[in-house]
Amino acid sequence: MDEFKDLLSYSILMRPTSYSKLKLAIEGLTSEEWFRDLYKVSSYNTVIWKNKEIRKILLDSQKVKMIKKDQKHSIQFINLVKELAK
Repeated sequence: MDEFKDLLSYSILMRPTSYSKLKLAIEGLTSEEWFRDLYKVSSYNTVIWKNKEIRKILLDSQKVKMIKKDQKHSIQFINLVKELAK
């Protein structure tokens, strides 16, 4: 029984949280200059971390890849962050 408890607690502790996934997505986007500039502004930074819609986008790895690769998607993301910060 103790082995089961140990296994269960290990799996709970090692499971990535949405916070850690969000942090990794943000770290991945910091390689982009436009994102670093956006992230420096405190109101935009708050939106990136706290807004449900932005978090949903950043937690989707496919969307993050598209934002990094396609200028159209990155511009849409920037505009969304700016709009939500108002």
